[in-house]
Amino acid sequence: MKKYLYFITFKFFFVKYFNLIKFILFKNFRLKNPPYLPISVDVEPTTGCNFRCTMCQVSSPNFKSQNMSIETFKNFINQNKQLLKIKLQGMGEPTVNNKFLEMISLANDFGITVEFTTNGSLLNEKFINQLLKKKISKITISIDGATKETFESIRVKSNFNKVIENAKYLIKLSKNYYFKPEICAWTVVQKDNSHEFEKIFYLCNEIGFDNLSYQFHISDWGKEDWNHINKDKIIDINSKTNFINKINNDNSFSTKVLIFKENLLTFKKKCIWPIKSSYIDNQGYVSPCCIIGDSKVINFGNINQTNFSSIWHSKKYIQFRESINQNEIPAFCKNCYK
Repeated sequence: MKKYLYFITFKFFFVKYFNLIKFILFKNFRLKNPPYLPISVDVEPTTGCNFRCTMCQVSSPNFKSQNMSIETFKNFINQNKQLLKIKLQGMGEPTVNNKFLEMISLANDFGITVEFTTNGSLLNEKFINQLLKKKISKITISIDGATKETFESIRVKSNFNKVIENAKYLIKLSKNYYFKPEICAWTVVQKDNSHEFEKIFYLCNEIGFDNLSYQFHISDWGKEDWNHINKDKIIDINSKTNFINKINNDNSFSTKVLIFKENLLTFKKKCIWPIKSSYIDNQGYVSPCCIIGDSKVINFGNINQTNFSSIWHSKKYIQFRESINQNEIPAFCKNCYK
């Protein structure tokens, strides 16, 4: 409870909490033009990355590395005082952007807490201590293998031992702070690491992560070529259910297991992204979600040219929500549906 009390703020109190009330009241109605703005949004600090993961579009030879400018970030924050949280995550490694810590500070100044996902490679002592002094609710580190061989074959150009060492150090240093973030692990389960599925959990428990999320579905980013690359890597979630249930029913483990299900959709279980959140890429373009994560596939406008509120309530965004509500799924969204 103390973690959440830490993030309560009086800055822009009425803007935030009137919007929150509307969000709570109307979010389940799946309105095509919601009377609220998102309370949480994903923001892409960069497409630059020091890894070349086999299932990620950043590894495409023609993928362009670009940082979000601090001016674009300021524009977004200024337009979204209702936000309670942002997730600094996109196609790249967020800590590559040398303005990353400044972005967190700016968000905090507006009463917005931050979470982010990292490959863990750049978490040295100085950087960790700077991070832990800020209002960060969650730090997630990608752990896609339990051995050096498997991890580095998926997360190309990585150093398994360095990532594990940094994760342990982050958890150790966080214990010096009263208001410490939740520190989590994330595994994209695929054929190349499924043989280490159980070992990954035991490694994460040994390191001391609060929880481990398994993601079973791999995005194609709304692109046919990546659908071809990734479709043969996907494994059936049901094949791992017994182990997951066993771990979650065993109180001797400190690390809990979670399953990421937001891109495991059906016509009955419709996507909630269009009515609850958005994705802002490094150039300021607004896209539906991080699972597409590419404004060239679809975008609704740019916050450097049009206020976010106008984009959220725009005709194009309304039509997109209506198509999802009516199960008229755009081709670039079909990868998330069974």
